[in-house]
Amino acid sequence: MGKVKDIFRSPEYKKVENDIEDFVKQKLQNYIPADTGKKTIHDPVWGSVDYSEWEMQIIDSPLFQRLRDINQVGLAMLTYPAARHSRFEHSLGVASAAKIMCDKIDKNSDNFKIPERNKNAIVLAALLHDIGHCFYSHLSETIYGELKDFAEVRKKFSEILELKPKPHEILSFMIVNTGTFKEFFFRYVNYPEKGSVRQTLFPDVGCMIIGKSIEREGRIQSYQTSLINGPFDADKLDYIKRDSLTAGLTLQYDMERLFTKIQVHSIASSQSVIEDRLVINFNGVTAIEELTFCKIMLFSYIYYHQKVLISEMMIKDYVFGLYKLSFIKSFSDFLTYTDSDILKLGRKQKGQNPFPEYGMLNLEELADNIHNRKLPRRCFEVSQGNVVAVRSEDGEAKALEYCADILSQCRDASREFTAGDLKNAMLSFSALLMKDDEVKLDLLTGDLRDMTYTEMLEKRKEFYDEFVKEYKNQGKNVNFTLFDIYVVFPKLVNYGAANEEVVLGKDHHKLMTIHEFVKLDHWAGSFNSNKWRGYVFVSDKIDKNISFEVSERLVLKGKAKLKNPMAYLKGIDY
Repeated sequence: MGKVKDIFRSPEYKKVENDIEDFVKQKLQNYIPADTGKKTIHDPVWGSVDYSEWEMQIIDSPLFQRLRDINQVGLAMLTYPAARHSRFEHSLGVASAAKIMCDKIDKNSDNFKIPERNKNAIVLAALLHDIGHCFYSHLSETIYGELKDFAEVRKKFSEILELKPKPHEILSFMIVNTGTFKEFFFRYVNYPEKGSVRQTLFPDVGCMIIGKSIEREGRIQSYQTSLINGPFDADKLDYIKRDSLTAGLTLQYDMERLFTKIQVHSIASSQSVIEDRLVINFNGVTAIEELTFCKIMLFSYIYYHQKVLISEMMIKDYVFGLYKLSFIKSFSDFLTYTDSDILKLGRKQKGQNPFPEYGMLNLEELADNIHNRKLPRRCFEVSQGNVVAVRSEDGEAKALEYCADILSQCRDASREFTAGDLKNAMLSFSALLMKDDEVKLDLLTGDLRDMTYTEMLEKRKEFYDEFVKEYKNQGKNVNFTLFDIYVVFPKLVNYGAANEEVVLGKDHHKLMTIHEFVKLDHWAGSFNSNKWRGYVFVSDKIDKNISFEVSERLVLKGKAKLKNPMAYLKGIDY
């Protein structure tokens, strides 16, 4: 726990901690949980699930209840109307999955049982793993995660713990380790044996949430963290099932097979201490394969759907505008405002301009457009499969020269030019043509991905300037701003965990990586090559033909072109 204490002591952590403490005080003020006893809650994913009295005392708290108003998949409901489930039911679901996994581990493992104290801590971490989510879930963390004070906290976690937790995981870690939350918990919640775990419980819960293994009594108890934040954790088991179910997608993985094949396997770690590691039996890896496939499909159908992406970009403009005008000032504000609150704040603008250097952004109008699903339209779309290289004059000259050389050899009476020679020459010529047609879209568009908001504004300014120049060349009046243009190039997908040794071999001793069975990096590469799309969107104020031509020029930089450049202008999807 030494390194975790270093996090607590760091000035960067303390600087943000005050905000988080204020938020927790506000939510738990005057809340005293009732002695309700256990309850059964019915869920479409996990069926009827029993929750103990101490679980219900946390679930009923205002701190946890706020998750009802935070959508699990952000603004995806604008495209999938039924995908309106919240972080509340997802958190209950993760706790349900964690309980089942603990029971199955006890049944499946050789000479290993999870101590009851650890089971309770795992379920507690499952319940609270998303307690730090802000409005629109992952969307908001791309905003506050860029703010200076929070970026410094993230850097400190990375330096001290050698981890890169997501922003909402850090907020969850901080919330459960505030003095206010711990005082409430140990005073009012009827948690078992709480007197004996007062010093270690919430540092451990925080570690499980951010993905750090727990080491105690000479053993590395990594299985606890893996159940909450690992290659096949309770979180993934729930959201993959729940997100696809509410979106109306028939994605399935063999949950029962996975449950019957997981266990805890004890090994000697590199530090010569025993590690209790969560593993899956080699003949259960098909369940991991199915899980991965479902995740790919969720990216394809939901997370990277073009309407979802553009609505999220609009919210970024809106929230950064609120922040610039100090309508959102602190991390406590990010946590306090929920999905139904945030779109109302734009009414306070009253003519103030959050971005005077880039043109006027009307926050109230933007909020209405988001609420009413009045979204900008695609004017340009690019994917790896729809680009070809622009053949240079030099390349054409080389091809002609190569053809002339082959013809010369055929006509040369002094040498015998066989059918085999002709075949080899044509194969070489084909290779030359194919080489010219190769385009690495990843290299062309790398500067358009993973941008901070400030970098994205500058990139949009570049597009805006070119749009204006083209308008003036054509004698058209400019009646749009930078905020009528959206450049949307999402991150490439990376499924990770491929090299983690979590597969138990036939001998029940040797550990292997998932990659030896499921080529996760190949699957990710296939998605990026075949399913990934980059877009430029514009409002109705901008001419579609001009925006297409300018976007193609700026994105492909004259080094490539679309195979069917007219498809978009005709409104045809390719």
